[in-house]
Amino acid sequence: MNAKSNTILLSNADFLVRGVSKIEKFTSVAIEGNRIADIGDAEDLKKKLSFDETIDCRGQIILPGLINSHTHCNETIMRGTDHNLRIREWAAQVFLPIGAAMHEAGDQVWYDVAQLSAMEAAASGTTCLIENSINFGKYHAIAMATALRDFGIRGAVARGAEDSSQLSEGQVNPTDHEIKTMQEFLETWQKEEDDLVAAWVGPTGIDGKSWGGCSAALLGELKKLSNSYGTRYHIHLAGTRTEVENASRMYGLPGSVAIANDVNILDENTSIVHCIWISKEEERIIGDTGAQICHCPSSNELSGAGVIPLISLMKRGINCAIGTDGTPQNGSLDMFREMRQAVLLHRVENQNPSIINHLDAFRMATVNGTKVLGTDKLGIIEPGYLADLVTIRSENNIFLMPIDDPLETLIFACSGGRDVAMTIIDGKVIYKDGEFKTIDAEKIISNVKEKCRWILEKSA
Repeated sequence: MNAKSNTILLSNADFLVRGVSKIEKFTSVAIEGNRIADIGDAEDLKKKLSFDETIDCRGQIILPGLINSHTHCNETIMRGTDHNLRIREWAAQVFLPIGAAMHEAGDQVWYDVAQLSAMEAAASGTTCLIENSINFGKYHAIAMATALRDFGIRGAVARGAEDSSQLSEGQVNPTDHEIKTMQEFLETWQKEEDDLVAAWVGPTGIDGKSWGGCSAALLGELKKLSNSYGTRYHIHLAGTRTEVENASRMYGLPGSVAIANDVNILDENTSIVHCIWISKEEERIIGDTGAQICHCPSSNELSGAGVIPLISLMKRGINCAIGTDGTPQNGSLDMFREMRQAVLLHRVENQNPSIINHLDAFRMATVNGTKVLGTDKLGIIEPGYLADLVTIRSENNIFLMPIDDPLETLIFACSGGRDVAMTIIDGKVIYKDGEFKTIDAEKIISNVKEKCRWILEKSA
């Protein structure tokens, strides 16, 4: 006999944001197991279902959990390090030395830092993230996947691969070795039979990148491997002008996306991070292949890398989601801030305040993110959908008053870490009123602080 599913009533929310175009007042949500069972008046729902727990949501806004389509959890330990360097200089002086020291420290520090990142994400309204374990991170991808699963956050770990580097030989291996270890990663996680965190193929990018990447041959072989395991493919492309110039010179094609297309890695199961320096022909290629975009506005701004032609891509019907990138490229894993930056950046770029709005940003952070994940029944609040929900403190919250349009207020005024009251993932309360329900938060913080001192000294 199956155990009875836990039932939760989220009662009497001031606003329920069911999706981009559907907002209701004074509504309640019934959760049964990991799914949304029903929506409506609290008293009517109590007549239909018996609840194990009722959570009073008066003075709060309920909305779908946000999806961070691209980040690097291990980089949280690098927050606030040399934000004024160019990307290649930052990689050489900060990213690779710290990564090497973390690698020497072993799996436990990668596990702890992944959980610290999950804490920040959940406490600021993110219920799902795509972790890209690149460079030294690829050696610890299982530890990071385990950390995210144990925390209870939804998402994927896209394990990196590199067979070329201009800066650090410790992160690269021969092509055959990279293929073999990627296969081992996919097989190992497949045995876990985990429904919450998926194992993806996540090569760093083309070998024209400033600090290393993959030969075109390796990219093609990894895609074949990804297809054979029925999983997804996640890659940085066209992130800097230097990358595109180098790759074009090496392969005789106009850009990174053109090279990716030439080796057949672009399709609906491929998500491309950044895509700043692309031609109109490459835009057409992305649209024709069904590949999807993960836009990281704060990262592009902080590094001075450039501005993705987002409006043109959207007009072509290309699915564009939002990611924070790692904290050194951003400073934060707060997706509310990232949604706001997505709107502001492209209004400035196009000198037009109506070119993109808050609804576009919210769509990118919810339903568009589900398409990148390839996950059904997620991103909106409807019966039968997965119960990944966030509540925001609205009543007497001086930072959000007054609230006329909840979504417009949240996109432009909300700070996730300040305003999020509760985060529910897969029907379980993961975070509520400053308390994490699935981990020993004090222990994780203490572990990271202790290791951080050693790692920064080692990498100096």
